[in-house]
Amino acid sequence: MNRRLFLALSVLVLAGCASKGTPIEDGGVGFDSSVMMTGDTGVRAIPDANLAACTTSNAEVMEGFAPIDIIYIVDSSGSMSNEAERVQENMNAFSTALGTLDLDYRVVMITTSSFVSVPPPLGGSDRYMLIDRPVNSSESLQALLDEFPTYSSFLRRSAITHFVVVTDDESSLPADSFLTQMRINLMRNFTFHAVASEMGPTSFTNPDGACQTSTGFPPEGAASPGLEYYALARTTGGLTFSICTPAEEWAGLFTNLTAAIAIPRALPCRYAVPPAPGEMSLDPFRVNVVYTSGAGVEQVLPYVGGTPGTEPDCSAGGWYYENADAAVVLICPNSCTAIETDMTGRIEIAFGCATLLI
Repeated sequence: MNRRLFLALSVLVLAGCASKGTPIEDGGVGFDSSVMMTGDTGVRAIPDANLAACTTSNAEVMEGFAPIDIIYIVDSSGSMSNEAERVQENMNAFSTALGTLDLDYRVVMITTSSFVSVPPPLGGSDRYMLIDRPVNSSESLQALLDEFPTYSSFLRRSAITHFVVVTDDESSLPADSFLTQMRINLMRNFTFHAVASEMGPTSFTNPDGACQTSTGFPPEGAASPGLEYYALARTTGGLTFSICTPAEEWAGLFTNLTAAIAIPRALPCRYAVPPAPGEMSLDPFRVNVVYTSGAGVEQVLPYVGGTPGTEPDCSAGGWYYENADAAVVLICPNSCTAIETDMTGRIEIAFGCATLLI
């Protein structure tokens, strides 16, 4: 577990102190960036604020493992019927393997229901979403983008996201176009895995060099090498598998895929909001997240989530509440990256001052 799991969060509590200077009005920039520690007493002096001082109490960063969201898309063209059957046969073993590690996972499947019909216990469970639509031989990447509004609400903002494409053809959408747009959609990185054709030797009957499963004329095998899919896997650190893998070896293929996906990872930048002490009640809009770098530069991160629990706009960085109860703070990925690499910085959560909004 990295050192951030042991960082303390300071909670500023309103104290019965004499009025001094200009009051902080609701809706303004409530946390004064010139707040200073006064020795080791745990007392903060807040210049030009309504309160002369506040007391502090500590809480620890929340521990736990990030949930995992996996989005499968299976080419439903006629040449893929055998491969679709192998996907269907292996899905429950795949989900069982994830469950044995006590990981919180969800699976999205995009293809026609007549092509891949996952039986219980995964099929029909609240962990599984089927998007029933044809997936033409060259449109897997485009279909993942087109269907994003349908499955986005099923994904978790704090999840590690994996895509798995199963196809015997090439993508009509370039890998870099998909990568750019999906990162914008998710507001985070992801890992892409390809079950497609590798590039093989070319011949008169196989001018593109697609993989082949047997000899004959014309030879059986993939329609085209999935070079765009393989490029995505390389770029995102995913796995590649040949669509021409013999039927009896597909169980091993899924075992390797499970091993790559089912890696418990600590939730980054996730903080419990401590209960308000004394007679105070929690006001979600009088909370601030303050990052002080190892060099001593203090920054109040803006709140980007709207009503607690709603989808945030993390493009500019900041923080938001994980759920509507405002019990957990999550820091946006790009802000989190800077914090996690600062080994001597600290994060504080401040109560009692109007929230800084983006």
